[in-house]
Amino acid sequence: MDAIVSQINSTPNLSNINVFPVKSIAGISLSTAQVEKQGLQCDRRFMVASLDGKMITARTHPQMVKIKAIIEPDGLILCYPGLIDLHFTFNELEMKEIDTTVWSDTFTAYSTTKEANQWFTSILGTEAQLLFSGEQSNRMREKIQTNVSFADGYPLLVISEASLTELNKRSSSHHTMAQFRTNLVVSGNEAFIEDSWKRIRIGEVEFEVVKPCQRCILTTVNPNTAQYHPNKEPLKTFSTFRADDSGNVYFGQNLIAKNEGTINVGDKIEVLETKEKEYYSDSTSTVAIQQVTVDPINVTEDTKSEEITISLNGNLFKGNTQAPLLNQAEAAGLSINNSCRAGLCGACRVTLESGDVEQEDSPALNQQLKDAGMILACCSVPKTDIEVVD
Repeated sequence: MDAIVSQINSTPNLSNINVFPVKSIAGISLSTAQVEKQGLQCDRRFMVASLDGKMITARTHPQMVKIKAIIEPDGLILCYPGLIDLHFTFNELEMKEIDTTVWSDTFTAYSTTKEANQWFTSILGTEAQLLFSGEQSNRMREKIQTNVSFADGYPLLVISEASLTELNKRSSSHHTMAQFRTNLVVSGNEAFIEDSWKRIRIGEVEFEVVKPCQRCILTTVNPNTAQYHPNKEPLKTFSTFRADDSGNVYFGQNLIAKNEGTINVGDKIEVLETKEKEYYSDSTSTVAIQQVTVDPINVTEDTKSEEITISLNGNLFKGNTQAPLLNQAEAAGLSINNSCRAGLCGACRVTLESGDVEQEDSPALNQQLKDAGMILACCSVPKTDIEVVD
């Protein structure tokens, strides 16, 4: 009898469904959801962008995670502490075509309302606009041959409860599923079982598991306080057992839906095809992501700052000796390629031509790269006038 019970309990089921109506805000837990090829219905159909159409996320504006949404039959209600709620209906959206960019994808989205733009501008402290993807997103990702809403790259994400449990066993801090912004959570007692899936069926929908999800600085933001973890957890722990040779860390699996239909909490996970799990070296020693006491976005008041001059590809602007180079360049209206913003992926490597910076040790910056004069813009803080090129 015990063996039968154990076998039943080990069968994964869909234990939670989450949608994020606006990219980077808090999620909404649902008991049932309609799956479309572009993602769950109502998931990441809105996005905050700068006036030139570039996405704004909680990677740089962590206060966004404190925005909560209520889905109504004809629109949304958005709530933020200290502000009057924002109400809008879908039929009042302006729907003017706006060119927008999510990472390297540029496509057409649609304007919403002036009130929404003002509401988000007041929260972020910078000029912003709220965009709508449209009923059918115009963003076609050729790599996966499907449309995607404003999600980072793939329509859906799945993580198992047992995987989170394994992380918490290893980490010095306690982590919640909300940090990882997943659409689908599955029960079961095998950690990282989702890594072994190639095709699964949940309810009426068949899914293909296409790629492990690379994690970034957003996972270190506390969903309740909107504060970064001072020691970059859970990335620090992930780097000891879920990192590839380049230092990128992974948690969860990206999915695409092969058909449309309904899924419900409690649905069984039917595994149609398996694959070999990705291999990650498991080390008990701490990989080089140093503990930091300086908030990677906001500067502590008791840190003395000096005004300096920064040159990026020949563009001069005034900077300081407190904030990372990447943040200062963005504040000056300049762009540097980036992804994780945590010193893991190496996407923001630039060459330091002159001057000094304080640079964290990072798996994305080996000694050979350092000797070549390279630094990571996301976690290097200028200490003098500097000149960098990318």
